[in-house]
Amino acid sequence: MIRQQQLTLPETTLHIVEAGDPSHPGILLLHGFPDCHDVWQAQIAGLSANYHVISFDMRGTGNSTPPVGKDGYRMPALMRDIDQVITATRGAQGQVHMAGHDWGSIIGWSFVADATYGRRVLSWTSFSGPHMGRAIGWVLDGIRLGDRATRQAALAQLAHSWYMLAMNIPGAGRAVLSIGGRSLWQTALRLGGVPKGSSHLQRSRQEVRQLTLNSFRLYQQNIFTPPPAPAPGSIRIPCQLVTLTEDIFLQPEVCAAMAPLCQQLRRVNIQANHWAPVSAPEAVTRTLTEFLAMHH
Repeated sequence: MIRQQQLTLPETTLHIVEAGDPSHPGILLLHGFPDCHDVWQAQIAGLSANYHVISFDMRGTGNSTPPVGKDGYRMPALMRDIDQVITATRGAQGQVHMAGHDWGSIIGWSFVADATYGRRVLSWTSFSGPHMGRAIGWVLDGIRLGDRATRQAALAQLAHSWYMLAMNIPGAGRAVLSIGGRSLWQTALRLGGVPKGSSHLQRSRQEVRQLTLNSFRLYQQNIFTPPPAPAPGSIRIPCQLVTLTEDIFLQPEVCAAMAPLCQQLRRVNIQANHWAPVSAPEAVTRTLTEFLAMHH
């Protein structure tokens, strides 16, 4: 049974969902853009027999309110939200296993790399979202200094990231999402592997606006001022780096560039496109279950 609560913070009110016995080990699932917590619907159901499963709508998506203030989507604010959700669901000293997809993974990397916040995480699994500072550094270095194969991969990633740059054109992001939001949203998800008949695509125009019209500022407030890349080997907790081999948005070489950050690393390939939690739910749940069993 899904339990819901609203967590009121100074900048936002966050919608939290939970399933499973709170006395069991906790796992926090972080969604990306343009999604909300229900991108993890299959995993919430699949893990809840043995784990206290937690997810939430990131600020300004789903049933969470947009942040107050112009800098509400910068990384420090996003990490504070995660910390507050862990406290609200696991207690002030509580810890969780954590997994992230897309922007949930991008934010999650910064969280586990942080000297203070990282202490709250028992293990970390990344799906299709690199550490922002490390990824940008890898692309720029690959273009300037890499061998031919690395340069080609870096240029390919830059080409696949055109929409991130487009979101930064003044006024363009909100205008495009306001006019063509639902059709663009459906197109992006289908390109990313969500099956055409999936119920995940059946959102109203208003629901899509709630997912996109505020949270697109993630791109505006982080791309050109990314957090610094963590030092090699600085992430000490067990990490699982999942490469989605058919991902239309993220080159496998960018995933691989995260490996040196981790002291304890398991690498897994899943033959799936970007929205694997929806399009390949059994494989994603199995990958999480296997890794969690190693680190109970």
